[in-house]
Formats: sequence, structure tokens, C-alpha cells
Amino acid sequence: MIATLTAAALLAAATASPAPPPAAASAMPAAVLAPAAVIANYKAALARLKEPRVFAVEYTMQQTGPRTLEQTHRIFRSGRDERDETLAVNGSRPKKPLVRIFRGRPYRYTVAALAPKPGAYDFFYAGPHRNGKHVDYVFDLVPHSARPPFAFTRVIVDGVTFLPQSVSFATAQHGGQGSVTFAKAQKYWVARSAAARADVAGGVAREQIAFSRWRFPVTLPRSTFAAPRPLPTLPPTLP
Repeated sequence: MIATLTAAALLAAATASPAPPPAAASAMPAAVLAPAAVIANYKAALARLKEPRVFAVEYTMQQTGPRTLEQTHRIFRSGRDERDETLAVNGSRPKKPLVRIFRGRPYRYTVAALAPKPGAYDFFYAGPHRNGKHVDYVFDLVPHSARPPFAFTRVIVDGVTFLPQSVSFATAQHGGQGSVTFAKAQKYWVARSAAARADVAGGVAREQIAFSRWRFPVTLPRSTFAAPRPLPTLPPTLP
């Protein structure tokens, strides 16, 4: 069930002086769409969404709570192949990154994987949110299935692309909750940040991830996903 909102548009005030006319008219605020129109545009945007098949991105992960950890990674992906380079751990940068190669590994932060689907949730309109010169749209979500282990709780729909600008979620286990934000990088809509918290033994664990330096090459060399060469075996030291 979607609540209704009357769309309104404000006209710029006319000048009282007949001459000279103003150099530029005031910009008209963006009109607010009805919730049903937003949902229709959201469905259409998801249907035509194109996600990058080949890309590189860096991210920094910070964990606090019972365990404290900070890591910076650079990953390269082509299809379901991934090269993960650990660039720094707790502020220390090794001379050579630690490289791990994965085959057939799904990428968790795609829009398609994290966008709540109207077929799986009831969208309840919570109101508009001004974002610069345009309006974003906030919806609270209720899953169709009863007591799922994981469920989205809110989505903010970007008022320009009508793709998710932010999604919030909760888990049944450990009182987990979190959010993921998205933004445009070149021609793609990609993850910008993620945050989560959960109740664990010893306290509350929190994790934050910040994505940066998105790049979208046409292809990557095959050597990108070759296993790193092992270090040479040295002869034993003579006494």
C-alpha cells in the first residue's frame, strides 16, 4: 500500500520594477512526484540497469568493537573472476601487496543484488528528501515473507536516476543492522559506502567500508587473474 502526496510547484516571484528585467529568472524547485510514479520509475530504472562487467575499485574497511582492524584493498574484477590486493593493514603498507585470486566469486555490492524489489516488499512512502536541486524519495519497507533472516527496512530512491541512493537492512541474528549508499561513477551506479553493526560476544561490532577510485577498463590482461608466483626456494645457509 502506497500513501499519496499532492505534487506542488512554486512559481518564482515576479519583480515589481518594470525595467530593467532581472538578468536571470529564479530556478523553479523540482516538482515532487506521487509515490506511485516514483515506484514505477524505480521499477523501470532497475529493469534497464547496466552494471559493469570489468572494473577496478579500492576500498578501506574499518572494524571496531571486540576486534579492531583497518585494511585497504584494491580489487580487479572481470565477470566472476577477482584479484584482491591488500594494500595496507592497520596503517602499515607492505612492500608488495598480498594478492589473492578468486574464481567464480559473486560481487556482493551490485545494485541488482542490493536494490529492494517491489515484488518482495510493501513500499510505504515516508516523504520527500531535498537533495540539492532535486528531490529524493524515502520508503519504509515491509517484507512479504514473515520473519526473514535478512530484510531491507528502508530505501531512498534517487530523484534523478530513480535508482537506490541508499538502502537500510536488518538481520534476525545478533540484532544486526546496516546500510549501503550508492552514487554515480562515470556512467555506472555503484556502491559508495557501507556500514553495519551487530551484537556479539564481548560487545557491539561495527564495520564501515568506503569505496573509491572506481575505474572501468574495457578488458583486463589475463595475467591479472594468474596466481602470484611463489617466492624462490633458497639453499640452506652453510655453517
